[in-house]
Amino acid sequence: MSVVNGCLKYIHATVDIYFEPEHACCKYCPMLQTYSRDQCNRTGEYIIDTRGRGFYCPLKFESEVENGEV
Repeated sequence: MSVVNGCLKYIHATVDIYFEPEHACCKYCPMLQTYSRDQCNRTGEYIIDTRGRGFYCPLKFESEVENGEV
């Protein structure tokens, strides 16, 4: 009898994150963890300057949204 420990399948999910055009940086990202050092919760990268984006940032910026329309 064998016991399987672990996950055999994953379900991919996506989420939309909206930034104001002048605030598209780590400082305003909900994935930034700011306990003792600034760290991205998504990549694990330590962010030195939160005014820009991390080197491994997976976010893809597609288009600007005005008045709730894409």
